[in-house]
Amino acid sequence: MESERPVKRRNAEKTKARILTVAQETFATLGYSHAGIRDIAARADVSSPMVLRYFGTKAGLFEAALTDAMKLEELLAVDREKFGRFLITVFSDDSREVKPPSIVALAAGDPEARDIAGRVADQYVVKPLANWLGGKDAEARALEIISLAMGFVLCTRHLPLIPIGKRTDEKLAARFAQRIQALVDPA
Repeated sequence: MESERPVKRRNAEKTKARILTVAQETFATLGYSHAGIRDIAARADVSSPMVLRYFGTKAGLFEAALTDAMKLEELLAVDREKFGRFLITVFSDDSREVKPPSIVALAAGDPEARDIAGRVADQYVVKPLANWLGGKDAEARALEIISLAMGFVLCTRHLPLIPIGKRTDEKLAARFAQRIQALVDPA
């Protein structure tokens, strides 16, 4: 009698979530051009065909990973009066992962990824933030907030021109929070 091994059942939602997490980390550190499906699959402990089955193409995986990373619910649930300070607190907390600015910045070098990043950012960040801001020039203010936020994240976490945690950056953090808050509550 042949010994039957138990069939290992995969939880599709958990598998997809694991692939997306690994893809976000990979796209945020290597960029779209240098990230490979095989590497992402291996790090997620799945096969390349499974990644492609779930997401279709590398571009499909990139779009799904970036969309999943762009969650504004926590930010938009903050009291308007505290938004600038809350944003700087999030960006200055080393224990928090802030992947979207890195993913978007590293996508700029590839036309396909750049188009996807622009479309996803507009749909999942610019429009919801502008809607939350409301009032005159809401979309322009949303774009300015995003520009300042991306610059701050890139300069503190990736270059780093401004090391997080040093006392010298407290004034910069306060100025950043004030500038953001001025865009939230224009005169």
